[in-house]
Amino acid sequence: MAEKLLQLLRNISEVIAHADDNAVALSRVVRILAQGLEVDVCSVYEHDMTKDSLVLLATHGLKASAIGKVEMRSGEGLTGKCFKDNIVINVANPSRKPGYKYFKSTGEERFKSFMAIPLVMAGSCVGVFTLQRTVAEKFHDQIVDVGRSLAPQLANLIINAEIFKTFAKSSPEKLVSKNRAKQSFVMHGSAANSGFAKGQIFKYLANNRLDEMEHEIHSDSGQELIFFDHALQLARANTLELEYKALSMISEADASIFNSHLLILEDKTVIDAIKREITDEHHTLEFSVVVVYRRFRKKFISLDNQVLRERLADFKDAMMRLLESAGFIREKRQDEFSFTGTSGSWIIFASELLPSDLIRMPLDNVVGIVCEKGGVTSHVAILAKAFSIPALMGVKGIIDRVNNYDTAIIDGYAEKLLINPDSEIEKEFVKLLEAAESEDAAISENASPQIFTADGYEIVCKANISLISETNLLKKYGASGIGLYRTEFLFMIRDYLPSEETQFDIFTKVIRTSNGDVTLRLLDAGGDKQVVPVAVSHEDNPALGLRGIRLLNAYPDLLRTHLRAILRAGQFGKIKIMLPMISTLSEIEQFRKLLNKVEQELQAKKIVYGSDYELGIMIEVPSVIFNLPKIIQIIDFASIGTNDLFQFTFARDRESDDNQQNMDYFDPAFLRILSKIGRIFSDHPDKELAICGEMVSNPLATPLLIGAGIHSFSMPAKLITDIRKIIPAFSLAECKTMLNNAVDSVDSNKVIAIIKQSFSDRKL
Repeated sequence: MAEKLLQLLRNISEVIAHADDNAVALSRVVRILAQGLEVDVCSVYEHDMTKDSLVLLATHGLKASAIGKVEMRSGEGLTGKCFKDNIVINVANPSRKPGYKYFKSTGEERFKSFMAIPLVMAGSCVGVFTLQRTVAEKFHDQIVDVGRSLAPQLANLIINAEIFKTFAKSSPEKLVSKNRAKQSFVMHGSAANSGFAKGQIFKYLANNRLDEMEHEIHSDSGQELIFFDHALQLARANTLELEYKALSMISEADASIFNSHLLILEDKTVIDAIKREITDEHHTLEFSVVVVYRRFRKKFISLDNQVLRERLADFKDAMMRLLESAGFIREKRQDEFSFTGTSGSWIIFASELLPSDLIRMPLDNVVGIVCEKGGVTSHVAILAKAFSIPALMGVKGIIDRVNNYDTAIIDGYAEKLLINPDSEIEKEFVKLLEAAESEDAAISENASPQIFTADGYEIVCKANISLISETNLLKKYGASGIGLYRTEFLFMIRDYLPSEETQFDIFTKVIRTSNGDVTLRLLDAGGDKQVVPVAVSHEDNPALGLRGIRLLNAYPDLLRTHLRAILRAGQFGKIKIMLPMISTLSEIEQFRKLLNKVEQELQAKKIVYGSDYELGIMIEVPSVIFNLPKIIQIIDFASIGTNDLFQFTFARDRESDDNQQNMDYFDPAFLRILSKIGRIFSDHPDKELAICGEMVSNPLATPLLIGAGIHSFSMPAKLITDIRKIIPAFSLAECKTMLNNAVDSVDSNKVIAIIKQSFSDRKL
């Protein structure tokens, strides 16, 4: 069924990419869905806000003459009830159900099964998607799940059709290449992912380019229109290609974010508006796009419907893609030039990157990332690690100092950025790159999961992952399983909650390819990790608000589905369930009650699941430490999240650029906290103490963590190599002595001096 869904998504994208307008696209889509899902009828109803009614917008299987004429009030009939109550309706013999409404003009009397799915986008219902068959039986659960997954695509079509239909009723209202001399210079940043990278610079333009571009005119409308056609084709092709790539590379991804951009790039209202600027006002393509964007932005803002207003972000994104395509073609003088198809290595430079930005990029040729904003624990930093891309954050002012196609070198170990280095320096870095590649090859052949201290104590090294695509790194770098699987990415990149089957499929793939046991951290949302479908009201301080386990306990239906998928996937391997942001004992007890109910439900329905799981918590909130002697009695393990634990202990915002350099994990006070946690766990040798935060990735911290009694490390897979070199050089007794000396030190500088001296003594 997953393959069928993927194929349907691809087919829909092809239709959107090549249809003349949204109405034609929707007509073709319902036919594709009816054939692909093997149903007799597939119909889409649009909500008319002015009348608060549902209107038949497109159908395959009902009489075509009924399109635009069949209309029912919100709440009227089964379709109206689906819309009003925002629920899926799946019934046999619909004519016998209360509230059923018959429309003679549709010819639907011969259909004996009926399913209606609300089309929800950004929390608001914009229409209804219905399926019908002649056989008198409910639709299978798999078809329901596929329908839910397809709903955002159909909602996209409706929303874009409505937007540009509204705009169509309204009255419409020479680029010089700057070849500056190449300058050589060095800048510093914070390494979000270590490693070396060398490539050409590609500046990922900030959205404010649409607000700041100055007036530009051309001298030949005909040539500019030809240029527009080429740029438009490139923007469409690249958008479609990126969608396919994301779907194949990132199983957690969803196609709806791309389809909305394709719809905009195909819309006649938008295209005609840009052409008028080129021909009537003699504006360049780039400035024409800017003018049209600014004009449409005002219209978006003035719309009454909140859902339609929120699509301004998608419109802006699509216009940016068009600007980028124009820039590639204009600068290279090659109509076929595209970032996607170009060979070579590129380093992305941006003021700021979001996870969605990175997912949309053609990553095959991206070898590095440089951002002016963002910290080493931001989500784009996590994704950079997931894709093994060296990244530097917090390189302030870099965008204005570089040009596209300049040469850049990232030294993630020294946290340096070199721009247009001289030939001798460039040669030295090429040697380093080659050495790193050779080391990678050697690791692939020789890596073994087991690693011991000098006196024979085993230290387990596991990997942190966010995406299925990362599991191929586990064996390569000798990870003995997954110490932290971040389930939130599956939720964060969707406009709707993933179904149980979607979650089950993804969790199963992760577990089957884990190279060991898997610790699944439950959805860690809220705070800086917002999940669109979960409506969390505004909070003055979201970092301390409804997030982690608090949010999960507040949404039991969401949590129940999440747990069912995890437990069912647990039959395929050893799993550990980890609770995020625990602050009190009662939070664990409340969770356990729901967990027990979920297990009872699975048993009652004779659904196979993995019952041999372990339950643990993240130690991130200081209050847990003071109550740990009691909490440890009802858990199987714990993992220290140093990022949040440091943030809450020292009152420093981990996302603030100003505080990035102050995340000082070697502060004696923080080391004393780790030591206290270790002592509590030392009285319970059957309970595992792990660590999965940023601190564990620093080789200098390795002996201190071992000395604190932490014998299970989890980090980005690529960094395991560095940590493995340190562990055998120290005995457990030496690590304990070093930690005691560090705790008694006056400040972190003294701690680091102690560590560096011990490393020097061992020629590390």
